[in-house]
Amino acid sequence: MRSRTALRVLLTALLLAGLALVGAAARAARPAPFGDEVAAQARRVEADALRVGAGGGVEAYDARTGVAGWDYRRAGHRPLRLVRAGATTVALWDDGELTGMEPEPAVVRWHRYVPGVGAATPLTLVPLGAGETFLVLTRDVVMTYNTGDGTLRTSTLPPVGCAFLDHGPAGPVHLGAWVLARRDCADGAGRTELEGYNLDGRRWQQPAVVPERMEASPAGDAEVLVVPVRRPFAVDPATGRPAPECVCAAR
Repeated sequence: MRSRTALRVLLTALLLAGLALVGAAARAARPAPFGDEVAAQARRVEADALRVGAGGGVEAYDARTGVAGWDYRRAGHRPLRLVRAGATTVALWDDGELTGMEPEPAVVRWHRYVPGVGAATPLTLVPLGAGETFLVLTRDVVMTYNTGDGTLRTSTLPPVGCAFLDHGPAGPVHLGAWVLARRDCADGAGRTELEGYNLDGRRWQQPAVVPERMEASPAGDAEVLVVPVRRPFAVDPATGRPAPECVCAAR
């Protein structure tokens, strides 16, 4: 009886050891998530900034000396640009991937994917406020994210037959905690509108405003040229209404 018990214990131990070895081998052979590859330089560098590297990755470096500290790559893809949002830098890749990174300590904090985005797709990516959130706009969607962990806050789709204007003189305008965007619709699907977004998504719509050109003003408002009036006026980004100073000037 004792010999059977001892044999059972031995077999169980061998089985567990075998499973552990199989698991270790599987983990060793598992490809890095998202094609990640972080490579440190031979010498220690106190990196405090990030840049698009010449080798097709994101490079951390010492801003004072320019010396590289470590390099981050995704196999088969390249970063298009980097956007600083608070303590995190968001890298936009040519396949629509977003990566939140910090230079020191060397860390890749999160990955997110923007559907329908390629290397040639116009995309607005801007920090909001102090950088605790950021906004992404394409012609098909407007999304806001928490910068710290990359979690999605809001997502706004245009109605069927409509799209956001993603570039050009009347393309999106970033004003601190706000982004103003023009939304166009095909005949019968709706009408052109000016919309305002903050960290909580779309906050207002002004269907009577059809901007031909938008740009930020020194006062923090949006200078908007509309049709058919063709006279620029200032828009309060928080409400979409004419800024008070513009109303006073018109009297």
